[in-house]
Amino acid sequence: MSRFGTYHWQGVTLGDPALEAARSELASPSDEDAALRAFVYLLRSGDTAAMGIALDHYHHAISAERHGFGSVLKGHGHEVMQRARKILRETPSPASETGAGMNGADHASALLVMINRAEEEDVELIARVLDAPPNYDAESAAFRSAGRILQLFSGANERLVAALARVVFDEGRDIDDRLEALQALAKSSAPSALADFKRAMELDDLEIQATAARAIAKHDLAAHRSLIEEKVATWPADAPYPASDVRDTLAESDDSVENE
Repeated sequence: MSRFGTYHWQGVTLGDPALEAARSELASPSDEDAALRAFVYLLRSGDTAAMGIALDHYHHAISAERHGFGSVLKGHGHEVMQRARKILRETPSPASETGAGMNGADHASALLVMINRAEEEDVELIARVLDAPPNYDAESAAFRSAGRILQLFSGANERLVAALARVVFDEGRDIDDRLEALQALAKSSAPSALADFKRAMELDDLEIQATAARAIAKHDLAAHRSLIEEKVATWPADAPYPASDVRDTLAESDDSVENE
C-alpha cells in the first residue's frame, strides 16, 4: 500500500492513543496485514474523525486501482458502504465538534466512497445532499455519485434528476457548480432529463449551452438534429468546450449519412 494521509481530516487529533496508532499505521503501513487491521479498527471505532479517515483511505485505495495498484481494503466494500450510509442518514458533524477544517467533513468522506460504489438505494441520501450540501467537497462528490446512479440504473431516479436540475437552473449558484450538475444530469436517459437539456440549451452561458447540446446529441441526435444545428449556428467560432465535440458529432453524422 502506498502512503496516504487523509482528504478531509488534516490536523485533527484523535483522542484515543490506539486510534492515533492505527491512523499512523494506515498512513505509513509497515505491511499489508497491519494496514488492514488498522483500517478496520478505525472504520469500526464509532469515532467520527477516525471513521472519516478510514473512508478517505478506502476511496484513495480504490481510486489507485485504476492505475494498476491492488488494494487489501477492497474486500471491505460492503462494510464501508454500510458505514457511509449510516453517516449520511445523520446530521453533518460541525467542525467545532470534530476539529476538521469544514462542517460536514464526515459527509464529504462518506460521499467519496459513493462515487465508485453508489447503488440505486442511495438515491435519497445523495439527493438530500444536493438539496442542502454541507460543503463544496460533499456536493462535488454527490454530483459524481448521482451521475453514476443515473448512468447505471434506469428506474426510479426522478428524484436525482429533479435535484440536479434545481442546481443547473439556479442562477445564484456558481457556474462551475451548475456545470458539474449538468454533466451529472447528462448521464440520464429519462424523458424529464431531455426536457431539462433543452431548457439548459436556452440559457445565456455558452458552456452550459454546449454541455446541454452534447447531452441531447447523445440522447437522440437523429430526433433533435435540427434543434442542435440551430443552436450551434449561433455560437462563435471560439465557443468553449464542449462546443467542438458537438460540431464534431454533427460532422461525423453527416459523413456517416454520405457514406451509406
